[in-house]
Amino acid sequence: MTPQTDAILLNSTRVEWDENRLARRYAFFRRLRGRVRLDLLYYPYWLAELRGRAKWRFFGERPLVLLLAVDARSGRCLRISAPPALREESLVPAGTVKGEGFFPAVLEGAGDSRTVQAHVAGNHIGEECAKRAAETFALSAWGRRCNLPLGPRADIVCTDRQIALLHKPFWIMTPDGDAEQRKEKLFIFDASTGLGGLSEYWNIAEYVMELRGRNAPSA
Repeated sequence: MTPQTDAILLNSTRVEWDENRLARRYAFFRRLRGRVRLDLLYYPYWLAELRGRAKWRFFGERPLVLLLAVDARSGRCLRISAPPALREESLVPAGTVKGEGFFPAVLEGAGDSRTVQAHVAGNHIGEECAKRAAETFALSAWGRRCNLPLGPRADIVCTDRQIALLHKPFWIMTPDGDAEQRKEKLFIFDASTGLGGLSEYWNIAEYVMELRGRNAPSA
């Protein structure tokens, strides 16, 4: 057990939705609000922008662009339509941090602050590995789009890869009280967009399950 006084700085998609905003949107959360807790998880992704070129023998060239979010723990790639707005947020741990779970901290960003139970997931996939995964995904996606069945074949290459690490915040809703219940039941809200679910954020659910004891979750 060691004191933690240094702020944890995060390049984040921002906590836009707090408990009050979520309660206004979701009737079930309003009903359960006094019996559940929200813990804040920052999950790492590599934001990748890839540029390429498709060249046909008789039809010239075509530029290609693809934006991806690469899960920085599993390497899975997800196509996104536009880059997210980012800002720096900081977590200032309160007192000591025990083990590897959620810890009390003050979240600071854009002139406001709030006290939270927070956890920052570490990334397992380094920058070069993430670039390779993103390029493999992009070449496959571009190939399906440019090389139609019975059509002319294109020579497709990736010409540029830009990548940056970000942490996306999620509220983890669990029963307030018994630790065993918190392992078994959870619901997830995207703290940047306000969207909620479980199957939509299964990578997040898997990580929380592992963090809290590998119990299968239920809504």
